[in-house]
Parts: sequence; C-alpha cells; structure tokens
Amino acid sequence: MSRDTGTGRRPGAASSDAFHPTVAQIEHIALATNDVECLCDFYQQLGATASPPSTDPDTGLRKCVLDFCGVRLELFERPGGRESAAGGALMHLGFALGSADAVDELSHAIATAGHRVLEPPHRTGELGRYESVVLDPDGNRIKLTV
Repeated sequence: MSRDTGTGRRPGAASSDAFHPTVAQIEHIALATNDVECLCDFYQQLGATASPPSTDPDTGLRKCVLDFCGVRLELFERPGGRESAAGGALMHLGFALGSADAVDELSHAIATAGHRVLEPPHRTGELGRYESVVLDPDGNRIKLTV
C-alpha cells in the first residue's frame, strides 16, 4: 500500500517536472590487474586499439588504455607485484560482435590462445540470444554476443 503525500505521488517519488539527464554513455571501464601486458594482449584479440603501457613516475602505477570505438578500457597494474588486483567485483564485460559467426570465431580463437571458455557459443533465454562466456587472464567474465 503506497501512502499519498497529498500531491498524488508516493514519498520520495520524483515529480514529472524534475530534471532528467540524458542517457549516460560508458566512457571508460577500469580494471586492476597483476599483468598489464598479458591483459592488454587479451583485449586486443577483441579488436581494441591499445596505447603502449606506461608507468607513472610518482606512483609506480603501470597503465595501458585500450579503445573500443570510443569506449576506453583502462588497465592498471599496482606496483609491488602479485597482490590480488581484481578483487572479484566485476560481474562481466559484454562485447557485441555483430554476428553469430563472429561469436563462434572469436570464442574459438580465445580458446586456441589458451584462455578458458566457460560457456561455448549457444542460444539463451526466451529470445534466443546468441552468446558465449570466456575468461580473461585475470579471471574476469567476458560475454561475447551478437
């Protein structure tokens, strides 16, 4: 049962004349890693253009930026080696490839390169979406879809 506030709205509900921002676009995603070069190589298989890895002279933080048609994936390697970088917070990254054949081909190429394919290409859900799920070298889930 919702409580009326005398304005016809529930408490906390936005008014119809409230500011509505434009839809946000993903500008970048940042991932922590223990091996910038390895992760950079993996994401280049997905078609990214990569900047050369660099190191911040003040912090020692290593970084590589990959561009996917205007959306940047920033990879950061902490100084000091093999501490847990990723932390398991990422659910997955999704990449639309445009066709079922492209999903098949890239899934195969990733497996051939020695990376784990969790879910081979398959149809899923009521709408029959075609996808596969692979793991990057740090264990992040990557969903490849049409």
